[in-house]
Amino acid sequence: MRMRIRPARKDDDFQAIAQIYLTTWRATYAGLFDQAFLAGLTTDMWHPEKRWQQTVVAETDEGRIVGVCAYGASRTPTLANMGEVYSIYILPAFQHLGLGQQLMAKALAQLKRQYRTAFLWVLRDNVSAVRFYETLGFKLTGTTRDDHDCVEQVFIMQLI
Repeated sequence: MRMRIRPARKDDDFQAIAQIYLTTWRATYAGLFDQAFLAGLTTDMWHPEKRWQQTVVAETDEGRIVGVCAYGASRTPTLANMGEVYSIYILPAFQHLGLGQQLMAKALAQLKRQYRTAFLWVLRDNVSAVRFYETLGFKLTGTTRDDHDCVEQVFIMQLI
């Protein structure tokens, strides 16, 4: 099956994209977040239509969106003047096919147009994500925050 990475469009199926977030959260964060918390999540919690101009998607030849990466200006005051990768999620059946690297490459290329540095937050205990970001060249900074009884840490990358 061939895939393509493209910018999101304002007429994309944002309910399907919200479902990617929900499905992937439940699969990825099982054991990291409380099960009751994950079970209580709904697609109404995500609003990808609000950021479609700062989103890239992975799509099958049949037009099914199976991955998403959102990015933009920093939402963290202490990391102002940097670009941020807000999220990257790929349906479990489509993981480990190189889509994550392709989505990140497109998002980082867009961020590079405006910023010299990009960062992202990742759960400290999400070992596979930590390895993925380190492979891409992100470096751990030591900045952390607590989120739902889990610790998130900042990884940063120079874009120049």
